[in-house]
Amino acid sequence: MAPASTGSRYDSELDRPRPWRRRQRDIAYVAWASFLMACAASAVFFAAVDPEVLSGNNTLQWEIGRQAGYALGFFGFWLLAAATGAFVLWLVRTEGRNGGGGTRRRAGGQNTHRRRGLLRRRARPAAAREPEEY
Repeated sequence: MAPASTGSRYDSELDRPRPWRRRQRDIAYVAWASFLMACAASAVFFAAVDPEVLSGNNTLQWEIGRQAGYALGFFGFWLLAAATGAFVLWLVRTEGRNGGGGTRRRAGGQNTHRRRGLLRRRARPAAAREPEEY
């Protein structure tokens, strides 16, 4: 790294990679997890089923080769796993404000029940909270 005073065009602050946005992270999580599940599902499925046998049993009489059958099966499993992951992510992100129907509130509006596990929300900083009414 050359210092900026030498006339170098390198600036470490500007060249630092930006963190991913929430939507980008969500897409990456769903894509990677569904890819791994598609690998496992196609390995298990095609260990027992030959794609050429499947192509001979359909009513349209499509001639699909063995490798095309493997590819179609893998992408079908990947699409199914991605749709399931996206649906689960949507359910988690659109959860009700007070945590669904299972949380109890005191008369003052404070929760008496803390959620445990992966779906627990982190505490927001005081500056980001809603202003209190007087």
